[in-house]
Amino acid sequence: MNKKMIMTVAMAVLAVGAFAAPPRGGGHRGPHRGGAHIAPRHHHHHGGWGKGGRNFWPGFVGGVVGGIVGRTVVTTPTVVTTPTVVTTPAVVTTPTVVVNTTPVTTVQNVWVEGRYVDQIQSNGTVVRVWQPGHYEQRTVVVP
Repeated sequence: MNKKMIMTVAMAVLAVGAFAAPPRGGGHRGPHRGGAHIAPRHHHHHGGWGKGGRNFWPGFVGGVVGGIVGRTVVTTPTVVTTPTVVTTPAVVTTPTVVVNTTPVTTVQNVWVEGRYVDQIQSNGTVVRVWQPGHYEQRTVVVP
């Protein structure tokens, strides 16, 4: 347990003790063993706090004052520090874009898939013939 909890429990115990009934002297005793008979004490019909509660208030005030003092002693100041963050400013540069206005012409080899081609014979009949795939050179203009 930390110190604050121990002090709080101690103050609570003291406050409860302040509300306890004051001790009564004597009281009812058992039968007397001996020669002389002692008469029982007079029994009062008021509470343990005294007539009109006169013994209550000192304990109550003591508990309140003890609680305030205990709270003041136990409470420690809290130091809060905020970290200082130092950052260097970010340097932002805009990219330089060079625009080429003249189109560029390139020649590329392009693969052409194989396909069936219709061929007309000399007698007028149409025959379907397979033409295999091949590369062709194409001129491509890139703006």
